[in-house]
Amino acid sequence: MKFSIGKLFAIFFVMLLFSSVFFSSSISIEAQYGSDVYLNSRFLGTVLESPQLFEVENLTSGNLVIKKNGYSVYSVPIDLLGNEIYVEAIQIPLAKIRLNMNVESATIEYEFMNNLITEKIQNNQEIEIPYNVEKIQIKSDGYFEKSMTFELNPFDKKNLDIQLVSLDEIIIDSNPTHAQIFLGGEFIGETPLIIKREDYSKITLKKEGYLQNTIKTLPEKDKTTVFLNPGVDFFVDSSPKDVGIFIDGKYIGNTPLEGIFPEGTYEVTLSKLGYQPKNLIIDLTSEGLNKYFFEMKQSTNIIYFLNSNEYEFNIDGRNLGKGINAIILDDYTHLIRTSKKDNILEFSINKNNYQGEQYLDLEKFSTINVFSLDYSHASFLGNTQKIPTFFTVSMLNSPNFATVRNLNRTYNILLEPSQSKDVFMGEGFGVLFITSNVEKPLIYIDGKFVSPEEFYGYPLKNGVYNIEARKFNEVKQQKITVRNGEKTYIHFEFDNKIPVIVNTKEENVFINSKKFQNTNQSIYLPSGPNVFSNGETSIVLFIYEPKYIDLDKLFGGL
Repeated sequence: MKFSIGKLFAIFFVMLLFSSVFFSSSISIEAQYGSDVYLNSRFLGTVLESPQLFEVENLTSGNLVIKKNGYSVYSVPIDLLGNEIYVEAIQIPLAKIRLNMNVESATIEYEFMNNLITEKIQNNQEIEIPYNVEKIQIKSDGYFEKSMTFELNPFDKKNLDIQLVSLDEIIIDSNPTHAQIFLGGEFIGETPLIIKREDYSKITLKKEGYLQNTIKTLPEKDKTTVFLNPGVDFFVDSSPKDVGIFIDGKYIGNTPLEGIFPEGTYEVTLSKLGYQPKNLIIDLTSEGLNKYFFEMKQSTNIIYFLNSNEYEFNIDGRNLGKGINAIILDDYTHLIRTSKKDNILEFSINKNNYQGEQYLDLEKFSTINVFSLDYSHASFLGNTQKIPTFFTVSMLNSPNFATVRNLNRTYNILLEPSQSKDVFMGEGFGVLFITSNVEKPLIYIDGKFVSPEEFYGYPLKNGVYNIEARKFNEVKQQKITVRNGEKTYIHFEFDNKIPVIVNTKEENVFINSKKFQNTNQSIYLPSGPNVFSNGETSIVLFIYEPKYIDLDKLFGGL
């Protein structure tokens, strides 16, 4: 049989048309009974058995949607190639939640089947979400985003209270809760509590049996939780009362004092003007009594200087200026040097030589300073002392002759008011004066240790020496030249600041010539001699440990 080309083309076209018109595919669906099936929004039917077969004609692809009330919508793209395809619908039971919010509307977000679902809702609106969603995000303009976690059961109904925090507010919470909140020292409520950020100054949280905690900065989020650590009760009292208490160098108050502290070992310093300071190590434990009582020993040794306005003072190598009126002595020996024009007074002081209240008139006062390399003692007016020594002499305005002796020789000296006279018993040596702003530094001269009692007037043969000072794991060195019959001064200054609490009602108070601002906070002063002044009276205090200083009492008279 013969066919023309035209007939063949006509037959092919008819077959192609027939196949396009009558193309069909089958979809086998496994879904919940009663689910409605849609393909490209066209209703295919309802699932009445599982699996159920649906015939689809004249489609090669599409989006299949399966819906049933009370279950999540299942949607999947499919390709229809003339064969039967199988679809198993994942349909999750829904739960209803009602959000009671402090805003009119918000947006919620949650993840479901690797998709981010976003929905705009109104306050008190009921919505449906898959029951296996455990977390939602709530967002609203002008408020911090809030995250909520919960557990839902299939077909559950739950009311959720949502408190969104404004961007200008923050929730202060604590662990444990119900801690008292103090804003700038004023009680404002208990945790959890919402406060305005603009009101923030200093927030302190307190709870009985726990250490107080202070918030220094506010985080940029809707809530901050402050953790409070448990502590142990600590009580300390003293006689007399109103003694300053420092723990590990930090001022904590005056006796009697009761507080809560972490368990541990602490260095405690008690300080009161006119009394010997106390330093001790204590262990605070939850099993211990942790109550202490201290009897303070009075120690008021003061040197008052008369006619001192024109005299420059150098104490322990530190220049303190003019017009020092008094020095309160401590347990150490100190080197005093005063000068007025050509008049120079030089002597050492300690509480053993100046007990109680002593008065020195710088216009009617002189010293004889005796040094020796070979002799151990010297005598003046029947008073024998170990060399080096500083004999103090009260005199009238006119010069006087004085006699100093050792075992072999007598020295006649012309004393003049406001001047010190040096006596070198022997030749070929000079003396060294070592000062420092710290107590008991370790001093070595060419590697040989020198005790603190020998710092003032240490005799050395003429020559060059290396002096080394050690304190706080720090080493300082200086080289000196000692010459016959001369005094050499060397000073070691260490960077050591001591916490001090200053209590005063006076307005014009100066510390080391700087105006003092009374803030009831610890100030840090350099260790060693410090000058306190109210503009009329200037008093030197030696500071080597934390101190509580009542300036009103100091200037009013001890």
